[in-house]
Amino acid sequence: MAGLSVAEVTGLIGAITGSIALIVSLKSYALARSVKTLALRLELEKAYNELDILLSGIDEHLAYVHKSHTHVFSAIGLNNSGAMVLFEQEFAKDRDRLRGLFGAQPKRESSFEGLVASELVMQIAGVHAFHLQVADLRGKYQKILDSDDERRKEIRAAFETKVT
Repeated sequence: MAGLSVAEVTGLIGAITGSIALIVSLKSYALARSVKTLALRLELEKAYNELDILLSGIDEHLAYVHKSHTHVFSAIGLNNSGAMVLFEQEFAKDRDRLRGLFGAQPKRESSFEGLVASELVMQIAGVHAFHLQVADLRGKYQKILDSDDERRKEIRAAFETKVT
């Protein structure tokens, strides 16, 4: 390094260090981006799995709740009453709503490899929105079933009081 001043050597070292830092930064950015995309793909898979769990057996659950509620109405003497007719109408609407939801269900792709982060976020949001709609419907009928269980307890207690 004969003929180079200290300032030139320092400048050269600085330029080399800056170039290396730029390369390392670009690699780190690419790695962080790929990790973020991987995390979003995993989140999307998780959202689809949770949706599958929620949807599994929902038809049977609604049918069971319908049967339960009909039996409770019969037990308390409200079979074919206005309340029963309203329940049947509401149940028919909800069953149609469920069929519509099944038709609009987000479709799981075999691989999400080709999607960029913004597309993954949009799909995650869509699956979560659909999940909320189905969970709302399922929750409504779970409340009815819970109410039926409480009503059965009251009926048993009243029967036991009459028997004793």
